Amino acid sequence: MAPRAILTPEVLAGIPALIAQGMGKAEIAERLGCKQSTLKVRCSNAGISLRERKRIGLRGGETLTLSHEALASLKVRAAAMGSSVTRLAGDLLEMIARDNLYDAVLDSAQPAAQESTRHAQTHA
Repeated sequence: MAPRAILTPEVLAGIPALIAQGMGKAEIAERLGCKQSTLKVRCSNAGISLRERKRIGLRGGETLTLSHEALASLKVRAAAMGSSVTRLAGDLLEMIARDNLYDAVLDSAQPAAQESTRHAQTHA
């Protein structure tokens, strides 16, 4: 009888959520019942990053979790500006909140609102 597959496509699909929750490779492997080396190879083959997200501490004890890619980009930009990553991230968030730029930054404007604007412009 063949051994039971632990890292099925469905299980692999849930791994990014575990990483986002702050779990490390060792914790995930233990939870799934496999070796860490097996987890690394299977995730690599499936194109799943096991890199833990970086956290930046905020006032009030909150933390901000960022991907390695986002943090690397912030580091480059902050260095070019002569600033720190924490300062740049804070400035960006302050500006987004102050100017209500959430939809613009997240590209989440309501399609219906965009359509009504387009309709009004074409019939003006």
